[in-house]
Amino acid sequence: MTTTYTARDLLGRIRHTLADALFSGHLPDTAEEASDALQQVTRWAWLPALSGVAVAAEHARGAHETAVRGRPDQPQ
Repeated sequence: MTTTYTARDLLGRIRHTLADALFSGHLPDTAEEASDALQQVTRWAWLPALSGVAVAAEHARGAHETAVRGRPDQPQ
């Protein structure tokens, strides 16, 4: 079973995880726990940036195609 998260869900999870890590007062007892906590925080941190790159690439592709064809109201 695959769970699908929206960007808002992922950012909320990251925010809550960071808030828990910073303000809960609980520090990891071992290096392994610290590593696991850091992995959980950073697991999805790259996703918003990657999504932005994908959106920008699609926008650039569309802008280029429009520029190559010319404006739609002008005959070719």
